[in-house]
This record gives sequence, structure tokens and C-alpha cells, in this order.
Amino acid sequence: MRTSLRAGLVTVATGALLAVPLSAASATERHALDVVGLVDGITLVDFETDDTDQHGATDVTGLDGDVSLVGIDYRVQDGALYGVGDAGGIYTIDGHGKATKVAQLSIDLDGELFGVDFNPAANALRVVSDTGQNLRQPFAMPGAPTVADTALTNPAVAPATGTTPAAGVTAVGYTNNDDAAGTATTLFAVDTAADRVAIQSPANAGTLAPTGGLGVDAGPDAGADIYTAGGGNRAFATLEVSGTRRLFEVDLLTGAVEHLGALDGVTDIALPIDQG
Repeated sequence: MRTSLRAGLVTVATGALLAVPLSAASATERHALDVVGLVDGITLVDFETDDTDQHGATDVTGLDGDVSLVGIDYRVQDGALYGVGDAGGIYTIDGHGKATKVAQLSIDLDGELFGVDFNPAANALRVVSDTGQNLRQPFAMPGAPTVADTALTNPAVAPATGTTPAAGVTAVGYTNNDDAAGTATTLFAVDTAADRVAIQSPANAGTLAPTGGLGVDAGPDAGADIYTAGGGNRAFATLEVSGTRRLFEVDLLTGAVEHLGALDGVTDIALPIDQG
């Protein structure tokens, strides 16, 4: 049984008040969670948060117009695993790795590295990149065009004011990943150029408000996901540190990471919803 994480109102640099968890470590009981990892953009593997030995390697088949996947995530509305292709195709992926195309981004991807995550409240897919691209694909209306939201920006370093382009965000995740109508959600981003966590708020405006440093020197390509249970959230990230891919648990409000194990080749992760 999971314990709830207290939520509070936190003021970030943008001046926005956000309902976010106060401590990632206390979000839910620290029991093992199942994780799906993406390797080389084409292979899915299974492991657990307390045992990162990979098993069940399955190649993804059925991509249509795409060569590989740039990211994966579970969508709360149907519980299915989705993948985004390098040419903008959006797919559901079954347990045998069979991909079925369900949508196509109507705006070309711009960048080399990407972060993808579903907004559970808006029923929309967020896609960001290492060039600052900030896309939103609505799912509430089938066939809706992709929206190009404002490019990602960081606050300027004092004494300068204003913002500067952000070119290091390669992983994102929404909190409170459930289908409760009254639940708010907050978008967190991993900025590997600055080695820190940030809140992206408003998400559509691309404004990043740093919450804290990772405490490690991470390589450019990151993957992340947030697991929700009982009103609490636990955040995880795959980062390359000292030339080795590793799984970390992340405290969203301090940025601090806890090393959980090595993850050979895994560039993105997705945690199945509603694990018992």
C-alpha cells in the first residue's frame, strides 16, 4: 500500500504557484517498480527500479515512415505504451513490440535528442528537444494538428535579466499521472546542459524555473518518467555519467539524484501505470 505525498504551493521564478510534491523520496513507499527501457531507439527491455538487470529484450516492429523511436511513455487515458518516431510518427506498442501508428506530428522534429511525456490533465503529448523545440500534440480530438508552443527558455544569469534559449532539455515528465478530474499536474524537465531539474511553467510558454542541481555531470541524452500512486509521485531518470548509463531516482524539488544501478544502453524509460 502506498502512502500519500503531501502537496504544497511552491513559488517558482516565473511567479507561478504550482501544486507540486514536497519530497520525491517520500512520495510513495520505496518498493520496486517495473520499468520499460528504450535501447538504441528500437529495442524495449524490462527491469525494476531496485534491480536494473535487463530482460525480455524485444525489437519494435511496424514503424511506418520512421526508422527508430526518440522516446516512450504510458498514456493514462488507455494505459497503453506509446512511442514517438524520429520522423514524427506516434505509435502504440503492444507487449510483443508491435507498433501501430495512431497519429503523426504535423510539425517536423527539430533536434538530435528529445523528451516525450503525456499531460494527463490535457490528454496531450508533450515533445521537447535539445534545440528548445516545444511541441504539443492534442489527443482529445483525433486528427488535431500539432501545436508549436513557445521555445524553451532559461532565466538569465544574474546580474542579467530576462531569459536565454534553453538547449539542454532532453527529458520531461508530468506529475500526478492519473485520470482524476480535479488533479493538477506540473511538468518537470531535466536539463543536461546545466545538470539540473527545472519546472516548465507555463508549459506552453516554455519557461523553465530551475529547482536544483543533479549533483552529477550528465551526458546530453537523458530519459525520465514520473510514477504516481496514492496522490504521490516518484521520479526516475536514466543519465549517462562517467561514460556509463545509470538509473537514478530524482528529488524533483532539489534536483538531487540517488543512484539505483547501471542501465546499459537505455536512453529513455517509461513506468507502467497503476502498478499494484
